[in-house]
Amino acid sequence: MNIRLQFQLMQIPAQNVDFVQKSVQLGYLIIEKGEVPQIENNDECVLCGQCLCACTTNSITHSGFDKNNFIPINDHQSIDTDMAFRLLTQRRSLRNYKKEIPSKELLAKVLDIAAYAPSSPHHRVGWVRNAAVVVGHENMEIVTVMTTEYMEKMIKLLGSWFMKWAAKFDDRAKAGIGVVPSFREALNEYRTGNNLITYNAPVAIFLHAPIKSSTPQIDCDAACLQIQLFAEANGLGTCWNGLIQGAAAGDHLKGFKKLERFLKIPKGHKCYAAMTIGFPAVILHSIPERKTEITWISNVNN
Repeated sequence: MNIRLQFQLMQIPAQNVDFVQKSVQLGYLIIEKGEVPQIENNDECVLCGQCLCACTTNSITHSGFDKNNFIPINDHQSIDTDMAFRLLTQRRSLRNYKKEIPSKELLAKVLDIAAYAPSSPHHRVGWVRNAAVVVGHENMEIVTVMTTEYMEKMIKLLGSWFMKWAAKFDDRAKAGIGVVPSFREALNEYRTGNNLITYNAPVAIFLHAPIKSSTPQIDCDAACLQIQLFAEANGLGTCWNGLIQGAAAGDHLKGFKKLERFLKIPKGHKCYAAMTIGFPAVILHSIPERKTEITWISNVNN
């Protein structure tokens, strides 16, 4: 993005210099105690806003931001650790939804949190998060039908002689063939009235990003998880859904654009993550144990 930014700078008080210096990692803002900061490599500014956030004296004005829209941090205490643990562990994939459709106000509230997820918007591309939201059971049925079409085409592709040959040499092709039985099972269940594709959810969220951004997959994944956690805190349940994401992206099927067009995903963007969301029809009463295996690299001599 070719934007020429404008800065207005005043002398930053000595006690505030270290904080601002540490917040600006790319070196475009040169700060010396007792001096007015100097701008170098203006085009390297990635619009992170850290210089403004760290300066408590409003000595920096940046044309890319309206400081009036910044959210003040009045309490630097961390969230209670027990509460955080409960939120993180109690988030479970939900596959049983009530028919009730969450209000657009509630969905918008939950979606807004995606803007604050970690991201890597180098060259100023990727700060704005993009979501297509499908609301209502009739619209969700359209999503489901289009996804079944995608799955059927994928089964044919993965069953081809070429893919079977490629699987002898490529683990990715082998892994792809491995999903065919689950695809067939989901399709068979759907045909008998048991929806194992979107689970009769009333809403689906598709996160898309510019293909040319630095890390679009990671950015959308981070936003997806952030939404899921905040949804949990607001009484909603979610399920990360690779089937509808694959259909929306047309993954591995050049020319499959049906769902992408239905979602109005703009040219140059791709769907990288998707989920179903709604009110839980079941309440869980326990959490299965999960473990993390850690390899410590603490002494280079060992």
